[in-house]
Amino acid sequence: MKKLIIIVIMAVTLPCILQAQEKASLGYTPHSYYTFSWNTAFPLGDFHNWVSQPSPAGFDIGGRYLLMKGVTVGFNISWQRVSKIYDAQTYTIPDKGIAITAENYRFTWMVPFQVVIGYHFIPDKLVSPYVSLGIGGDYMEHHLLIQEYDIYEDRWDFSLTPEVGALVKFGNYSNWGALVAFNYKWTTNQIEFYNNNTKDLQMLNLRIGFTYIVR
Repeated sequence: MKKLIIIVIMAVTLPCILQAQEKASLGYTPHSYYTFSWNTAFPLGDFHNWVSQPSPAGFDIGGRYLLMKGVTVGFNISWQRVSKIYDAQTYTIPDKGIAITAENYRFTWMVPFQVVIGYHFIPDKLVSPYVSLGIGGDYMEHHLLIQEYDIYEDRWDFSLTPEVGALVKFGNYSNWGALVAFNYKWTTNQIEFYNNNTKDLQMLNLRIGFTYIVR
């Protein structure tokens, strides 16, 4: 009797398991995909000392091309801005020969360009986790605004961005999906004016967006 019950249970559940597995797989093999995401940056270390407030003011555009066995290569182009208003401090404006005590507004905006190498563990599934490494450079501008004075410097740098994330496709045959990723960014960028002397600016980034998959 027990054997019969086991056989019946297997006969009922096995088709459901197979059907679920089939639904968990795409109806095609991805060739490449493109992403658009909104970024929230969390400054770390010296960068946090400059601007201590996280910022959701950023976006990222990227593309990945599947080479073989889950290995991808592609690019990322981003724009990001972090900013904060600080309490009154006294600053000397050297070229004006004056000292001002006032609130100051600090912000940095950056444009990264990176080549990205990644690995998707199960690229043919509806949920495809991955790891990647971005290598490239950034253009950054650091601004200190005191009343009508805008004191700033701009720099190019070298940057590395390891990332973990996942693509979530909207259906077996759909070309659209969602992207969720988290990365750590290290740069050689610096801030060197007034009492700000920083190096190797770092941050964490949360990326949430959409992806278009090419068959």
